Amino acid sequence: MKCQSGLSCVETRLSRPMRLALIVLTPMLLAGCFEEENNKREAGNTARDIPDLSKKVDRSFKGDRLQATSRPSEQSLTPNREAALRSVPESAPLSGFYRALIGLQLGVRSKPVTVLHIGDSHIAADRFTGTLRELFQTRFGDAGRGMMMPGFPFPYYQAKGVEFTRSGRWIAANSFKMDAGPYGVSGVRVTTREKGARLTLTSKEGAFEWAEVVFSTAPRGGQASVSFGGSEKSISTQGESPGVERVHIASKGRELAVAAKGNAPVSILSWSVGQNRPGIRYVNFGIPGATADTPRRWDEALVDSDLSKLSPDLIVLGYGTNEGFDDDLDMAAYEARVADLISRFKLRAPQASFLVLGPPDGLRFPRYARGKRRGALASATCRALSDAERGRYAELRKAKSPQLARWHAPPKLAAVRKSLHRVADREGARFWDWSQVMGGPCGIHSWANAKPPLAASDRVHLRTAGAKRSAHALFDELMKDYEIHVRLASR
Repeated sequence: MKCQSGLSCVETRLSRPMRLALIVLTPMLLAGCFEEENNKREAGNTARDIPDLSKKVDRSFKGDRLQATSRPSEQSLTPNREAALRSVPESAPLSGFYRALIGLQLGVRSKPVTVLHIGDSHIAADRFTGTLRELFQTRFGDAGRGMMMPGFPFPYYQAKGVEFTRSGRWIAANSFKMDAGPYGVSGVRVTTREKGARLTLTSKEGAFEWAEVVFSTAPRGGQASVSFGGSEKSISTQGESPGVERVHIASKGRELAVAAKGNAPVSILSWSVGQNRPGIRYVNFGIPGATADTPRRWDEALVDSDLSKLSPDLIVLGYGTNEGFDDDLDMAAYEARVADLISRFKLRAPQASFLVLGPPDGLRFPRYARGKRRGALASATCRALSDAERGRYAELRKAKSPQLARWHAPPKLAAVRKSLHRVADREGARFWDWSQVMGGPCGIHSWANAKPPLAASDRVHLRTAGAKRSAHALFDELMKDYEIHVRLASR
């Protein structure tokens, strides 16, 4: 039966009291009816200007997930899933983020949904986060690349979809390495004192519709120019420190360039490119070696400014690996610091939902036991620590015991996961255990030995294939939860 209007699609199925209640939901139903009607309204909407996302949004998801007029059949649900549909409250973790996504798919949200993902080296090269960005943007629309680290903050920094070039001398400062600040949420800064020094960002996937550069100000700050899409603006970075100057250019272009105009210092904290349409912006800032303590070195005023600009709907915390390899980590103090970090972000971004990632599996092979035989590490076995070994671990390492001459997870890594899980539960955040995707203890050993390998030979970092597999696993899990919220909203 073809839908003639949002209400007539369902009125034959509903009792008279339910018809009256449906009046309140009519706008939502009208927005979420069949795709044929959506396309007609998007083509000639006179009430409001909603951009056509048909070329950016994968609408194949819409047919069975946004039927606001129907309830899932008994055959399509397992008993546990049906129970979940009845029990998930509006205050459940990520419910705010999911409501924002529903707004995108219904076409009633005009601004992008922004994800801010901060963490360590697992997201620094943008393989894991880059795949998540592609998955989210394919389903919910592409609002552009969003905010990025400037230029070359550390050797293997990458950002999918764009490339960077530089000329002249630029010096990078890093909040993990305890370099002097100030820092915003990118956690890095690049500075030049050379006239004519230049940084460029070039799109590899088409033009953007706006660009923005964030400079940090200083009493002796220098002059710079920003060019994008045929437009150019000059900026002075002289001012009170710490502070920021934002240069925004509303133009269509593929190359963003910043050039120093004198020998006074010019410092860049971040730069952004995007589209003027709804969709997803997935912003990632990962620093090799970073821990959950790293954001505590960021300047509060600059973080406030960045979060106000980003207005994230979801904040993802991706720390834990480096803490797990710290055998002297005080777990109680660490747990308190993570809770404090989330509380600080909640104050600055009250609209945001929170997702806490438990670190992926990681292994250690003591240096004293490695020997000199080539390929010995690759052929070595992996076995989790026993309770006795865990209890005497410091003693065994100090004695250079051959008992530890194998791949094994450091004893604090599992404790860090449990700690992060507890904090997430207390703070109303969603927790995801990355190590379970890999098969649990020694999972990364299997990934490193896979053909082709999914993990690096160090048994800590992932290769591109492993990062993609992980991203798909997380996305699928989030979308299962999202479907529950969609069906609850459709009632």
